[in-house]
Amino acid sequence: MEEIKLYHYTSISHLIEIFRTGRLNISQTDKMLKVKKPGLWFSTNSEWEYSAFKRFNDGKKEFDLNKPEEFEKYIGCARLVTNLDSRFVTYAKYKYKSKAHPLVWEKMGEVGRSKGSNPDEWYATFSPLNIDNLDIEVYDNGKWYNLKKEDGELDTDLFNKNLEKTFIYKRGKELESKIEKPPSDKIDVKKPVVEEVKEEPVVEEVKEEPVVEEEPVVEEIEEEPVVEEEPVVEEVEEEPVVEEEPV
Repeated sequence: MEEIKLYHYTSISHLIEIFRTGRLNISQTDKMLKVKKPGLWFSTNSEWEYSAFKRFNDGKKEFDLNKPEEFEKYIGCARLVTNLDSRFVTYAKYKYKSKAHPLVWEKMGEVGRSKGSNPDEWYATFSPLNIDNLDIEVYDNGKWYNLKKEDGELDTDLFNKNLEKTFIYKRGKELESKIEKPPSDKIDVKKPVVEEVKEEPVVEEVKEEPVVEEEPVVEEIEEEPVVEEEPVVEEVEEEPVVEEEPV
């Protein structure tokens, strides 16, 4: 009996994360939909799976990437390949195995069909898969190429070639270049105006010639007191009336 191949379509940018973890993980979409038992989705379609579309923003507008050529241009196009076995269930059985809400299950099929996909080609498993047990292919100029060499090592030249032609890679390099080489008109920041204020502060002038020390009002009052010039008590003692006519 001929083996049935299953394909998980993704981007090269996401493939980097898959390499980092060493495995293909459960669908984040299923988790966001709060499916009790989220799945990892594959398709029997060997050309392309339209339900794998991605929402993308190029900095000017937001749009869907629906075709492998669009993936290739903006985020790179890749797929992981395995054989159909007992670990997988059909889309129809997924409804019961995952305990997904019926409306969620129906909506998944509805969205897939609207993009040109056929849910009858969908298969899901409920555990992550180790990439050592998967074939990895990249889409390059209309064809799929195996990224793994015969000895099991990755073809880094093929991978880098497809990564470096993507929009996100080129944009990243542009931003990196701007950070490393700042515009010359911003170099003048080394001479701020604040330095001039520190050299000649107005506070120093006030301390050298204070107005208060030149003419204090308090000193004038102490030099000429009115009380000491004409005391009334002295006049009474000089001419007493009692001594002139004693009885």
